[in-house]
Amino acid sequence: MNKDTLQKVLDIGIALSKEKDIDCLMEQILNAAMDITRCDGGTLYIINGNMLEFKIMITKSRGIHQGGSGGEITMPPVPLSGENVCACGVLYHNLINIPSVYISEAYDFSGPKKYDAITGYQTKTMMVVPMEDDKGEVIGVIQLINALDEEGNVIAFKEEYEQIILSMASQAAICLMNRKYAQQIQKMLDSFVQVMTTAIDERTPCTANHTRNMAVYAEQFIDWLNRQDLGWTFDEKEKYVFLMSVRLHDIGKLITPLEIMDKKDRLSDNYPKIMDRLEKISLLTKIARLEGKIGEAEEADCQKRVCEAKELIDRVNTAGFLTEELENQVYKLASFTYEAEPGMICPWITKEELEQLLIRKGTLTDKERKIMQDHVEMTRRMLEQMEFGEDYKDVVTFASQHHERLNGSGYPRGIRADETSREVRLLVIIDVFEALTARDRPYKNPMPEEKALGILYRMAENGEIDMEILRWFEASQAWTERGKGTEG
Repeated sequence: MNKDTLQKVLDIGIALSKEKDIDCLMEQILNAAMDITRCDGGTLYIINGNMLEFKIMITKSRGIHQGGSGGEITMPPVPLSGENVCACGVLYHNLINIPSVYISEAYDFSGPKKYDAITGYQTKTMMVVPMEDDKGEVIGVIQLINALDEEGNVIAFKEEYEQIILSMASQAAICLMNRKYAQQIQKMLDSFVQVMTTAIDERTPCTANHTRNMAVYAEQFIDWLNRQDLGWTFDEKEKYVFLMSVRLHDIGKLITPLEIMDKKDRLSDNYPKIMDRLEKISLLTKIARLEGKIGEAEEADCQKRVCEAKELIDRVNTAGFLTEELENQVYKLASFTYEAEPGMICPWITKEELEQLLIRKGTLTDKERKIMQDHVEMTRRMLEQMEFGEDYKDVVTFASQHHERLNGSGYPRGIRADETSREVRLLVIIDVFEALTARDRPYKNPMPEEKALGILYRMAENGEIDMEILRWFEASQAWTERGKGTEG
């Protein structure tokens, strides 16, 4: 093996480990085989079912280059049968070296001869090399045509090149199969993430589009960011990892009780109970007046209080925020009692109902909020049980920190700015923005984008979220059709 040949073999070995584009890799392999054997034509086929598909086809003397960087292949696939010499290399797992195509009777050369008749080209010598991996599986074949001497005359392919090309083809087959397996694993991971995303969002109408919307905003923001000159960009792998963390950030909600996730108001199942109790108090008051235990004025006063209590409960139950005035009225209501049975004095509202009615903001009690917040810790636990590998290790970190705040006021760990990556800071902003503007939350109306951004800016001023990334997010308009554009 001369120095040039050795160098070409080494270059292919390097390309097999570095090149990520399979089409480009196949083109490099074919070109190297053609250079080493000094031939005029070459074709690389890949098996697809019972056919050999053209992937790369080159004829130097005719300026033909199809497939790979040469553009679209126009040739139809070749049946995987003994009638085609290129297929024989696959079927019999052996290298074929033909010194003279038109003289040889060992194989059917009707295909090359037909091609020659159409194009005016003459196929004289041929080498067919199966691409066999380490498991003995042939995935394709390299077909080389018309070896040339230094003067450009067609000669037979030298036997000394057979083992070199066979070795290259085998290495290429192993590499291509590994890439194929990697792609299959990637597709399996993608499908798993998609299934989990669907399960998270479809589990309850309260968050039916949350993850999907976030993924759209995130991707459009990243595309916008990569068009700017802001000192922060995402390559394809980084983008993939971040989007995966977005899609999986709420996976812990799969174990959050639906009665908490779907809680539309403060009282929830206790609302009909308290209303039935107030109706009972109203009826008991009427009975007491009919039995002469109380007078009409006392009954009227009690009935008035019952009506006011119902109105107060309706108002407080769905209030977005509990004012001090409403809180005082709830405490006053909690002081009322009635005689449920002779000698049994009971409050108009129970301790549990009082706790629910006194919820300052939202619909969840402290206990329910803690259960809801536990989904973040469960997200971390669930994702840590998955074998993401080195390339995807950040998915766990990003997803499990989406409720942290830069000033340490977040949960579950209360980490601060110096422990928070830019990716997490971005995920937090997108999560809050989508939650504020969501149109599928039964317990609140969607907030206009401008108002949501105002809340986010107040959070940034308080040191909770990243001001710079928030400004970039607003500039990107990632939640709009404009956010899909190409302008910077």
